[in-house]
This record gives sequence, C-alpha cells and structure tokens, in this order.
Amino acid sequence: MKKSVSHALPALVAMGAMSVSGSVLAEAGPFTIYGTVEVRSVDRDDTDLDTFVDAARLGAKQSIKLDKFDDLEARWQIEFDLANNAGLGTDDRDVGDVGVRKAQINLKNGFGEAIFGRQNNLMAAAKKIDQFKNDSGVFTQGPDRVGNALSYVTPSFGPVNGFVQVISDVDADDSTPAEDADGYTLGLSVVGDSYDVQASYYEVDEDFDSGEVELTSLGGSVSLGLLGVFATYQNEEVTGNELMGLGASYKVEDVTFKAGYRAFDNDASQEGSAVHLLADYDLGEGVSAFVQYVEYDSDAETNFGHGDALSVGVAYNFSAGI
Repeated sequence: MKKSVSHALPALVAMGAMSVSGSVLAEAGPFTIYGTVEVRSVDRDDTDLDTFVDAARLGAKQSIKLDKFDDLEARWQIEFDLANNAGLGTDDRDVGDVGVRKAQINLKNGFGEAIFGRQNNLMAAAKKIDQFKNDSGVFTQGPDRVGNALSYVTPSFGPVNGFVQVISDVDADDSTPAEDADGYTLGLSVVGDSYDVQASYYEVDEDFDSGEVELTSLGGSVSLGLLGVFATYQNEEVTGNELMGLGASYKVEDVTFKAGYRAFDNDASQEGSAVHLLADYDLGEGVSAFVQYVEYDSDAETNFGHGDALSVGVAYNFSAGI
C-alpha cells in the first residue's frame, strides 16, 4: 500500500534544518539539503504530445561522528517525492500525495555498515542499463527501494565487499503485523578505479503485494577514458522473465551520448526489445537538457504496450551544504 505524508513535511524539513545553529551543525558534520526537478515533453506513437514533471524531489542528510565510540560514524537521510501531475494542468496546485523515498539511519565503522529503515534495494545497483531518461527502466525487474529493512554491508577486502538486506512484511492497516522477515537480498560487489561489477539475489514471498519474487541480477560497467560500457542481466524464476541489456556512453565536451539495447522474454512466450538513443547536454550549475529517442520492436509494442517515443527535457539537480 502506498504511504503518503502531509504536503508540509518537506518544507518543515528544510525550515528545521536552517533553524539549527551553525555551531551545532559544524560539530555534528556537514549538513546537506538536495533535490531535483525534471520536466519532459514526450511524443509517443499513437499518443498525444504530453509535457509533464517527471521528478520533483527534496531531501536532507547529515553525517555525525560519535565520539563515545572509536571509529563510529552515524548518518541519517530523509528524501521525499513531491506531488507532480496528479491534478489537472489548470489547477492552482498539485493535489497528489507526497511520498517518502528514503528514511534511514546508517552506522558505520571498520567492521562494516548497518542501514536501518526505508533505503535503496541493494540489488538495484546491478541495473546498470537503467541510466537513460524516459522509459529508462523498461523491462528491468525488482524495486529500487525497500522499506522496513535492515542491511549490513561488509568492509572492503581489496575491491570486494558483500551485503545482506532483510525486509519485513508489515501492513499498516493490519492489527497483527507479520512476525517474521519475508524478504532478503544477498550479493557481492567488486569495485575498481575504472570498473564496477555486482551480483545479487533478491527474494520475497507471496505475503508481499508484489507476490513471490526470486530474482538474480548481474550488472557491470567499465570506463575507458571518454568511453563507457555497461550491461545488465536479470532472471526471475517464478515468471521466467529474463532481461539482457547492453549500452555505451561517450562524452564530447559537455555532451554525453548514450546508446542502449535491451531485450526480454518469459515463460508466457512474450518477448520484445528496445533501443535507446540519448544526448544529454550539461548546461552548468546543475542544469542539463536532453533529447532521447526510444524504439520498440513489434513484439515489445504488442506484449509490453509501449510505442516509439521522442523525448526532450530539462533538469536541475541541486545540493547545498549548511
């Protein structure tokens, strides 16, 4: 069930952060307010041209050194998805919900890092192919974030570290919440100066709204100067959904060009593929503009319901230390 919070909460976070004295913040560590706004116009086959706010987010985070314990650092983070496009375009204000993307506390020392709360799904780092704009996550599987979660990330052993994430199934409308943990993620990451590889296994049982999932993911990227190559493979055992994606990027001064190909098939004899072409222009000071084209083959249009689309947009990403 989707959770929502008052529209006033993000503003209260920012106002509360600014009201804290500079001396306290300096003692605790850097305090950061950050966010993003992105607007797109999309011209899709057999669909009217649509202009919409794709992202409107606001977050705050801080790292704190805990002097009572040697080498122990705490970090908190809270991030909101602001309402966008839920009401009519002529409304005075958006009438949609504000959602909590992240609400977490981290504790880290030489023995690794523990993460509590709503946080990134650790398997999502394997989705290397998911770095385009409109329709970027097409065919990819598994949620990017999970709630009611407890994670442990090991310290690095050379370029390698491991992780485990345990997820509880808790229904806020149920007076007798589940007594056990019903989902988990296991995995390994290998990170070097010019490469990044991750393998993970994500499983949840049928008590979750999404149903039973058994998802194996493998992702990797490598940087060769101005050229980058990235790939993702996913296999979901319950439905037989299988994804393969391969892409490349190349930077020319302030413009990054990306091209990607992805294909899927499953046990229901459905299949399809898509090609993404993207040019992203860095205008400076956190502002960027892009143009993208995505083309689906006839099988994907039939089985997945998407049509070819040309998209243009502008985005602003900001981060301010206090």
